[in-house]
Amino acid sequence: MEPTPLRYAVIGLGGVAQVHLRDIASQAGVTVVGFADDADPARWRVPAAHVAVPRYQSVEKMLRETCPDLVSICTPNKFHCDYTLLALKHGAHVACEKPMAMTVAEAERMEVARAAAGRIGGINFTYRGVAAFRFARALIAAGELGRVTRVNSVYLQSFLGAPATRYSWRNDVSLAGFGALGDLGVHQIDSVHFLTGLDYQRVVGHAQILAPEKADGAGAPQRVTTDTNAAFLAELTGNVLATFETTQVAPGFGNFFRIEISGERGTLAVHSDHPEQIWLHAGESMTRYATWKTNLPQQNVPTDFIYRCGPTSPGAIVPAIRGEPPGDMPTFADGLRAQRVLGAILGSMKSGGWQSLG
Repeated sequence: MEPTPLRYAVIGLGGVAQVHLRDIASQAGVTVVGFADDADPARWRVPAAHVAVPRYQSVEKMLRETCPDLVSICTPNKFHCDYTLLALKHGAHVACEKPMAMTVAEAERMEVARAAAGRIGGINFTYRGVAAFRFARALIAAGELGRVTRVNSVYLQSFLGAPATRYSWRNDVSLAGFGALGDLGVHQIDSVHFLTGLDYQRVVGHAQILAPEKADGAGAPQRVTTDTNAAFLAELTGNVLATFETTQVAPGFGNFFRIEISGERGTLAVHSDHPEQIWLHAGESMTRYATWKTNLPQQNVPTDFIYRCGPTSPGAIVPAIRGEPPGDMPTFADGLRAQRVLGAILGSMKSGGWQSLG
């Protein structure tokens, strides 16, 4: 049976649009009908396979003339809310980049509008599709670690601190809303919830700007107004303490995302550089005795488990639109949950104390 045809459009033609096009446009029955971006068309990154797709500098006009069934929002964070509301108004499902919005209020408006429109909304939390993360989640859900007792997560990059890297919208808080905290920390927030199933009860955090200036494309210095370093503590369901660190200015780190989770009967870890391996020390016999030499052996995720993994984000929205169970696809509800945690961290930075999540 031929899959239900879907008309697909992309708003924002920067680098991340390539990810959406690769994962969504490659699926059977999906036709790319339009691109929209208010930036200079000479700066658009359009893959060779899509050079003939109609291009618009007006999002409204593109939506009106192409009538897409699905729209990807790949713009700076400032525009996520308005373009999502516009796409929903035109009857489209929406795959939005993370973080979902600039504020909790915006994210709430997006979810309310999505529900009212009866459309599907997805947030691009990519790590939910990584085999190691999914297998770790299955192990924890099966109780193989026992009750979760602690969580530690680090997400470290270096690109923003490198002098050769030019100033971009990600360095402007009026366009991005956040720096490392929103760009990387939001993945940590969602992934820890995804792996453990635990909710955030309260948080406290701090952020810094350690790269105060970057040169733009013309070599002129521009002030960086987004955080480059952030750390926060969270109390999860059941009084579980979780610690988080993220940075974009640690030399030597590329895309170093690691989560370590301990329970009463074991410890596991996952790492973005090793998408099909986990570190695991678990079981009643193994953990009956103390060990004075660290023992977290690296193990392969079973190949059959990898084969059974469903489509990854953002592409998972396509089968969901066609009526298949959404499974673990990150939805607007997941984006809103993470946004509320980000908002609480910002609130704690203002108050200087713990911020509860209702």
